Amino acid sequence: MADHEVYQSIRELILRGEYIGGEPMPEQELAERLQVSRTPVREALRRLQLEGVVERRENRRVHLVSVDPQSILDIFEVRARLEPLAARLAAVRVEDEFIQLLSDNVDRMERARLARSPDLKLFRQSNENFHWAILKQSGNSTLDLTVRAAARWPIVGPTFSGWNAEELERSQNQHRELLTAFRVRDAEWAESVMTTHLLAARAAYRRISEAGPPRKLDM
Repeated sequence: MADHEVYQSIRELILRGEYIGGEPMPEQELAERLQVSRTPVREALRRLQLEGVVERRENRRVHLVSVDPQSILDIFEVRARLEPLAARLAAVRVEDEFIQLLSDNVDRMERARLARSPDLKLFRQSNENFHWAILKQSGNSTLDLTVRAAARWPIVGPTFSGWNAEELERSQNQHRELLTAFRVRDAEWAESVMTTHLLAARAAYRRISEAGPPRKLDM
């Protein structure tokens, strides 16, 4: 398993709720779970530490950070101001490959949402691909890097676990509307829908965070 695959695998363990905020993440345990040596695990944890996802405490053991729900709401606020600009910029740079990429991810999200047991892992990954494609298409590398850095920090936070059917459907309808706005190259429309989309996601997370204490995610 390549180093980047080890990193992605550890991220997935966290996103699935295998570890929750404050819990230790021993190198040896992770190495055994992933069937790799401790060297790539150590490098992956170092990368996650730089991202603020894990921390080394006085005993040198790595622990998953505890994320304040308000911090995640604050990040949605930032994204709701920056990603609409990315959508506006992307709308005037539309290419056929970009439209096809967005369309493919919308289709994947639809299959994931309508599965007998919604595939939240596929929905989350396709949603991320959708947003990252728009950031890239904006042509503004600083905007791209800034939003990615903000969005990736709370790795244990904004997943789709806990979203109800209505919220998932609303999110998907907004993805479709964004795709339509890009197809007709309407920058103002794309900007407006992206704002609504992220504020609606923030509202969904607020509802979930107010429902009770953090728990392991059922993915």
